[in-house]
Amino acid sequence: MLIELVERYLMRPKRLREAIESVVHENDELLQILKQHEEEGPTNLTWSEGDRWYGWTYNKSKGRYYFDDIGNESLMGLWEDQWAREESEAK
Repeated sequence: MLIELVERYLMRPKRLREAIESVVHENDELLQILKQHEEEGPTNLTWSEGDRWYGWTYNKSKGRYYFDDIGNESLMGLWEDQWAREESEAK
């Protein structure tokens, strides 16, 4: 029954063409996102090791990486520290 449904509805030339166009369009969007990421480069990364959260950020305007090698007890704490650091650097 499922095979008949696929043959009857999805394999019609118009529906097949639309399905192929949809996949191509999705791939174009994915390629655009990947290109944008390659141009901008990575800006941050966070990870958990045991019960601590660690991370790094990249400040493109200063060309510097900032590492949090002490760690935080929560992911939110890690980002609050990062936001505070960015705010103090902006002053």
